[in-house]
Amino acid sequence: MKRTWIASAVMIGLLFAALPLSYQLWPARTPVVAAVDAGQRIGGPFELRDPSGRIVTHQSFDGRWLLVFFGFTRCADICPTTLMQVAKVLDGLGEQGARLQPLFISLDPERDTPEVLAAYTTFFDERILGLTGTPEQIQQVADAYGVYFRKVSMGDTYMLDHSGAVYLMNPQGELASLIPLRTAPADAVREISTAMVQSRDG
Repeated sequence: MKRTWIASAVMIGLLFAALPLSYQLWPARTPVVAAVDAGQRIGGPFELRDPSGRIVTHQSFDGRWLLVFFGFTRCADICPTTLMQVAKVLDGLGEQGARLQPLFISLDPERDTPEVLAAYTTFFDERILGLTGTPEQIQQVADAYGVYFRKVSMGDTYMLDHSGAVYLMNPQGELASLIPLRTAPADAVREISTAMVQSRDG
């Protein structure tokens, strides 16, 4: 109970700190879709760290489906909204959700420390695993998934502009579906469930 309360307090503080900056810069922001070209291979080897400091690679989830989303904890609109949707999708999948590992990969390793990342993801759902790494490691995995991002200076601080989509990766590390950010949770549940069933049948 104490850990949940602390995580909630940290999360709320982060959101309120980010809101004024984010909405000054993007008063009516429209998500930029992931920069994925037709025929482009999505995914590949990566090495990152989870909030406990454990090294996590693409091989750490053998046999499981991945639901991958890129963002940063000081994002005040797209990222928290999407993670809330991911939590609803996990609930909607029921028992199938045990076969799915959601990953939130930070594009802001300078500020998203393991402690901050743990509090942030836990606020939405304890099943969401936050990952970070060195700037070079983050750039590598972002490139592998066709994710565009850049810093936008705001005086003595900065925000991030980035593309967005939720990637459904099958256990073989292949892109099964690119789920748009504004997809309703019920529709995402059907899409993910269908992909899992068809894969098992095949």
